[in-house]
Amino acid sequence: MDINDADDEEFGFTRNYFLSKELGSSGKKSTHKLSDINPVDEQELREAIANIEPKHESEIASLMNSYRSLYSKCGFSLLMYGFGSKKALIEDFASATLTEYGVLVINGYLQSINLKQMLIALAELLWDQLKTQRRTPSGNSSKVQQPFNSRSVDDLLAFLDGPQVEGDECLVCVVIHNIDGPGLRDLETQQYLARIAACSHICVVASIDHVNAPLWMPVNNLYTICRERFLVSSQVTLNSHLTEFKDHELVKIRRHSDGQDCLYIPLATEALEKLILEISQ
Repeated sequence: MDINDADDEEFGFTRNYFLSKELGSSGKKSTHKLSDINPVDEQELREAIANIEPKHESEIASLMNSYRSLYSKCGFSLLMYGFGSKKALIEDFASATLTEYGVLVINGYLQSINLKQMLIALAELLWDQLKTQRRTPSGNSSKVQQPFNSRSVDDLLAFLDGPQVEGDECLVCVVIHNIDGPGLRDLETQQYLARIAACSHICVVASIDHVNAPLWMPVNNLYTICRERFLVSSQVTLNSHLTEFKDHELVKIRRHSDGQDCLYIPLATEALEKLILEISQ
């Protein structure tokens, strides 16, 4: 047999082999349709989930009991973080220790959060406590009884921080599950949450769930810090500076799985601490 004939035969065999594989994989199409899928009944699914045996039940109960022993030592305000859901722990803490106060629960993990409605609800809770304890000065009663939904955000904050009572007899506790939720991450909302927490008649019990919260929360406050120190006069100027910093690799950016941009300074922790110390002096 001629060598060239052998090469042609080998080439033909190889070509036919891969061609058959290609036809076998792409030429055969599935006849299944989405409409053929038989979805599981919701009630059946709930029953199946209910029958799943929980894992580490005794360890979780022991951990919860160890936390309960610390309830009496906890002060206000509280910020809880760590792996896993903190919802059950926070709600247990609220039901065990906050029974003497008005409590407002905010599910921060929901996208639709109305900040003014939150302030109105807090003001109404505080007003109910003031009426119960009969501590409202008579001279301010007409102003206080003005409908809260007609007040501005600044007026509501002033009421929550006002000198209506002496001491800590009247407190309203706002419980925020996921204070770093998607509807609360913007700069303006974070600033208002900080102002709420600083009010004399408000205490906050909240949880942080986002894994990159320590990265993006300081960046959200960057504009406020720069404005207070007259480094920039507008958000546009700050953005232009950040663009320049990124071009020179003084600041880098990471894209999280949820689409949020996280800015960070690519320096070691020791170098950052030294730099902050020098700036503060």
